[in-house]
Amino acid sequence: MFNGVIESAVIYGFLTIFSFGLWIISILSYRKSKNKKILFVSIVFLLFLLKGVLLSLSIFLIDLQEFLSITFFAVLDLLILFLLFVAVLKKQ
Repeated sequence: MFNGVIESAVIYGFLTIFSFGLWIISILSYRKSKNKKILFVSIVFLLFLLKGVLLSLSIFLIDLQEFLSITFFAVLDLLILFLLFVAVLKKQ
């Protein structure tokens, strides 16, 4: 069981760090171009960052595990997919 926690912590940590980096890059890109598509993509990366932080914290905080459910993350994933859909279809 301890190995599963370590693997989860590594994966969630990578998700958090990678999404943070992509969020920063997308924010800088949006500031330069003012393209609305990039704004939606940066919101998506921010949601991925939030998801990574919540998953990482849920490993160490038992009370948070009760709040975070599969349904919560499914709704978050649906919101992410919707924002990506809007970014793809949005006209410049």
